[in-house]
Amino acid sequence: MAALQSGDFKKMASGGPYAGLMRDDIFLKKIKDKKDFVIGTTKVGQTIVGVEYDKKERVLLYYKKNDSKKNILEIKATKIFKDKDFGGGGGSGGGADDTALTESLQCFYCAYVFNKAKRKVSSVSNKELESTKDCAYTDKSLKDCLDKGPADWVETDVYIKTANLLWEKFGRKVSGKVYFHRGSTFMTNLYKAKTTCHNIDRKSKKPQAPGSFSHDKWNPGDIWMSTLRPTDRPLDKFTSSWGTLNDKVAELAGAKNSSDKTKLLGISLKKVAANSSATITYYKIPNATTKKKYTYGGYKYGKTGNFFSSQDIYIETNSGEIQFRTFGGSTSWQGEIKGTAAAAGKIGGGNVNFYTDQVLGKEFLPQAGESQLFLEASKDDYPEKLYVLYKKYNAGQRVNVPLMEFSEFQDKFATETNLNWKNSKIVCMKFLDVLESSPKNKQDEFINLLYLYGSSDTDQSSYFIKIS
Repeated sequence: MAALQSGDFKKMASGGPYAGLMRDDIFLKKIKDKKDFVIGTTKVGQTIVGVEYDKKERVLLYYKKNDSKKNILEIKATKIFKDKDFGGGGGSGGGADDTALTESLQCFYCAYVFNKAKRKVSSVSNKELESTKDCAYTDKSLKDCLDKGPADWVETDVYIKTANLLWEKFGRKVSGKVYFHRGSTFMTNLYKAKTTCHNIDRKSKKPQAPGSFSHDKWNPGDIWMSTLRPTDRPLDKFTSSWGTLNDKVAELAGAKNSSDKTKLLGISLKKVAANSSATITYYKIPNATTKKKYTYGGYKYGKTGNFFSSQDIYIETNSGEIQFRTFGGSTSWQGEIKGTAAAAGKIGGGNVNFYTDQVLGKEFLPQAGESQLFLEASKDDYPEKLYVLYKKYNAGQRVNVPLMEFSEFQDKFATETNLNWKNSKIVCMKFLDVLESSPKNKQDEFINLLYLYGSSDTDQSSYFIKIS
């Protein structure tokens, strides 16, 4: 990825938190939402704070991060890094590769704290990291991590804060040599056991997990800590059911009894903020009785209730909103959770359909998936079919928007040339029809499952911790 190009301003962002917006509008939204910009062609460029954006000239007024707001400068929009907010990736040395580097290096830091220092530390030298090679099984070498990884993670002590917190919480719960895995054969075999269990579940008469129940929805461990031998396959004999598999994961994590040793633990990593301490959150604690319930609160056609202003619908809940729309034009339709409980958690259309069938007793997608519904957009009777659903649910929106007569609806539809919009609308309305036709208690149960899925906290998910 690189800086924004002139061509980027002629189309909407296809991904990221502002998906569906033009790039000029994303500049304005980022300023309003107080989100930083980055100058350059990679995510490690200079961080700046936007003050004002001129859409006509495509010029951003800004001041440097940690500088006085009085020192206002200007820069062309094409000098700004195309980050995830603009629908981009991590840039050179960023994105998936950057993640592999940071997670691998975290393994080396943790291996040093647990096996060499055996205490909390304030610094770790490269030589000390080198000494832990026999305990860090990673798919990125230490040299690559140090040479190519983001420098600010080292400068702001992200790795040290995370390793120290892990030692504080688990240092006394482990014994012997402690290994840390990222992309290793040992880690791969853990997820192979999950796949075996999932295949058994799929073949059952009543599958418990959605068909595309991904590895990270079962256990989002970016790295795994283990006192077992790197050649061991500790989950292979416990794949007969989700209950059997996940009970073993919790047992090996030492989560079932406070006196038990930790032998295996999945750890989800989030970047610790520069001026913050690391925090830990525990998921899927055995026999836990207190859990927040997520409930249904209504819907809107897009953000404003204007049917033709956007291709999405928003489902309101007691913890924020869930946006449903196409994210790949003619390839995929999915939901994205906007609430704080599972920020940016996504769930594909097939899995949404699985839960409507499981909880609401009805599917909204045909057997071939959303792609078959997309074919409706090219049929002559599509406007009439869409209008029937629009009219049926317009008055029930969370915002008051006057109903359009069919003639006005048809005129607006005739000017709509965006195929993505047409594809998205038919799936959105079919889904809404199923949701709104269900009793309130079932709607709540359905919404709750979507949130649990987004945060890897379903009944089929396993014990893990998140450090952020």
